[in-house]
Order: sequence, then C-alpha cells, then structure tokens
Amino acid sequence: MNSALYQCKIFHKRLKPVERKFSYSVFMMSLDLDELDSLSNNHWLFSRNSWNIYSFRDSDYFEKSETLTVKEKLLEYLSTQNFDLLKIHRITLQTFPRIFGYQFNPVSFYYIENATGETIATVAEVGNTFLEKKIYLIDETDKRGWFRRKTPKDFYVSPFSKVNDIFDFQIGPKDKKWSVNINDQDEEGLVLVSTIRGNKTKFSSAKLFWFIFRYPLLTLRVIFLIHWHALVMWTRKFPISNKTKTANQQSQVIRPHKSLTKK
Repeated sequence: MNSALYQCKIFHKRLKPVERKFSYSVFMMSLDLDELDSLSNNHWLFSRNSWNIYSFRDSDYFEKSETLTVKEKLLEYLSTQNFDLLKIHRITLQTFPRIFGYQFNPVSFYYIENATGETIATVAEVGNTFLEKKIYLIDETDKRGWFRRKTPKDFYVSPFSKVNDIFDFQIGPKDKKWSVNINDQDEEGLVLVSTIRGNKTKFSSAKLFWFIFRYPLLTLRVIFLIHWHALVMWTRKFPISNKTKTANQQSQVIRPHKSLTKK
C-alpha cells in the first residue's frame, strides 16, 4: 500500500497589521487514488462514497459530479494545462477525510508521480468557508527540490487578506516527514505565514480508531477554529475585504458562491 496517514502540526502567523499566531494538531490522509476501493474494502472505519466514521467522496473534489472519480477530474484538469498525461503513473492525495459525514478542506495536495516514483508535479486545491475551490498547478522546483510557485490568488480565502494578494506555494517531498509552506504576500511584502509539518505513519484500522480520540471531530474543529480566530481579529478591528465588492477579482473559481454568479 502506498497510502498512509500523516500526523501534522498546522501553524499560522500573521505579520500585519497586527502580529498574531496560532497552531493546532491535525491528521491528514495520504491516499493513492488507485487504492481507494481497496482501502474501503479492507478498513472497517473507512469508506468510499458512503457514510462511515471516516469517508472519502469523489464529489467533494473539483467540480461536483456524481459520475466522475476524483482521478478522472484531476486528469481532465491537467489536460487543460497541456500536461503530458502519458507521464503519469501514480497520483497521491494529501487531504482531510469526511469525519462522521462532515467535510471541510482548507487545502488538499495532489502529488503526481512518473513510473520511477519521481514526483513530477503537484496540484493544490484551495477551499474557503463558502465551499468554493480554486486549483493551482505547481510544477516547477526550487534549489531544494521543493515544488514552488508564486501566483496571484484571485480567490477569496479570508476576509482578512486581499483577493489580489500573492500565494507563495512551497511544497516539500511526500516522505517520512512532510512539509508545506503557503505564504500570503501583498505589494509591500509578507502578510501571513502558513505551514504544515507532518510525520508519516501506517494507514491502519488501529490508527484510525485511535485518531477518533486523538483528533475528535477534526473537521468540525478546524472550521470552528477558523471562525473563532476570525472573530478575534474582527473584534480587534482588522481590516476586512468584502467578498461581493471584489467579485470581479475572483477568477476560475469552482463551485462559485452566489456572490459571484448573481447579475
């Protein structure tokens, strides 16, 4: 099995207009997209496209579809980016599962490997609390061998960051230790530092059972923390970006909220 679990620490540090930082512990699944049915059949706590304590639904990713698998949707997207699909041998997805049926993914990462096991590209699927999504292909590496891309967000992630800020994706190798940095920059420099640091462990029913208690109601906790820290920043009068008023700056958004579709 190529699939695994990662116990992670997520850290955020806002640098301006007021410094604020916080961190929390989570776990993420590292799912070989060709192993999803096998994982569902062999682990009683995990199911694909049906309810369980932990579940994976293909419809939760990219455009909502009741017929296409997540792999098919990813390949369809890559074809629009002129990516050579013949080079792809394996795709692994780093993501939060549904937990007790509830799903929320601030960001998921696809690792695309060739026949020798080399990662040749990554894709970040960023989500917001409006359940919108935006896809970013990151297929160039830096001197460390990390996949890196600086790109305009053109996406409403938070009321406390500008839609036209720059995302700086830095995605490390998927190994025993896993690291990701996603920094937010405006025209004056760094605004927000976000990191994920994870340690790999075996995908097993025993681990999944333990994680019920180690990370109780994880996805609900993540969405609660997002809203809690937003409330704290609002009470401190952080500047707020209005989603509706910046609609013309939000582009290539998947599952657009009514604020983007109303005339």
